[in-house]
Amino acid sequence: MASLAPVAPKLQKLVPLLASNHDGEVVATARAIGRTLQGAGLDWHHLAQALTMPLPQPKPAGAARWSADDAKPDHDPADWHGMAKWARDHDDGRLSDRERRFITDMAAPLQMRRGFKPSAKQLDWLTSIYWNLRNWID
Repeated sequence: MASLAPVAPKLQKLVPLLASNHDGEVVATARAIGRTLQGAGLDWHHLAQALTMPLPQPKPAGAARWSADDAKPDHDPADWHGMAKWARDHDDGRLSDRERRFITDMAAPLQMRRGFKPSAKQLDWLTSIYWNLRNWID
């Protein structure tokens, strides 16, 4: 399944507009969502499938994220650099070129040495890419 991550912020703004009491606004919003999806190489079926995917359940603080039997990463996924490295190492060609460049940049060792901290937008995108890959692999 293609990733909704690149268009998720725009969809997040558009979907609530479907609740308008004005039919014209609802139709225009639906068309805008369709164009947004099409621009990312997706369609309404991809959106519907993404809406039915189970959300990851938060783990209690201090709990192991994965067991050794699961062959999962040994880092804490709450760590952005660990997520970036895991995503870089587990990309099997599903990422777009833009996502791959972003992940590669975020996983670079220089980011940690320089004390880099991702912005909220970067962290949201990284988290989205990470969980999309996790869902494809799991």
